[in-house]
Amino acid sequence: MLRFSFIFLCLFLTACGGSDGISSLSASGASYCGMPSGAQRIAGKVTSVHDGDTITVNGESIRLGSIDAPELAQAYGSQSRDHLSALVLGQQVTVTYAEKDQYDRVLGTVFTPDCSNVNLSQVASGAAWYYEAYKCEIDIQLRMAYATAQTTAKASSRGLWAAPAMAPWVFRNGVDAKVPASCPNGDGPSG
Repeated sequence: MLRFSFIFLCLFLTACGGSDGISSLSASGASYCGMPSGAQRIAGKVTSVHDGDTITVNGESIRLGSIDAPELAQAYGSQSRDHLSALVLGQQVTVTYAEKDQYDRVLGTVFTPDCSNVNLSQVASGAAWYYEAYKCEIDIQLRMAYATAQTTAKASSRGLWAAPAMAPWVFRNGVDAKVPASCPNGDGPSG
């Protein structure tokens, strides 16, 4: 129980801008709620939740970055969507981002007014995977938070981890995603 409490204290400090001596700014130097983030912002009400990692804000499709939720046709897909809906549907949020994906969706991090990182909440609750294949695109502070959240959820058999789970990228493509051993910015593996 003490280990579990310590991990969540670390996640809380990360969400609140607490420092572990690692740079708290993203490559762009932008931050939001004390966390590294994309420099662009969208603020508004969440009008729909498509699945466990895609929402609509101000008519803009938002794909939650750094995570991948089960497809709706997969085991735990609808529960993942329902969890995200409970967190944000009808609520005001701020989305920070730096780019759009190949489907013209904003690829961002969603924050609630109290500065909770919704993407990280999905992973911590066992409603989504940390998408390590793209870990070099985020700050090491966030990499560590996502990796810790997933490890804790898995060890506690939370959400999708309560039963054997197939990663959505394997479900979609039939192959596992290639995870970089280290990142070009010298941060090394996330663990």
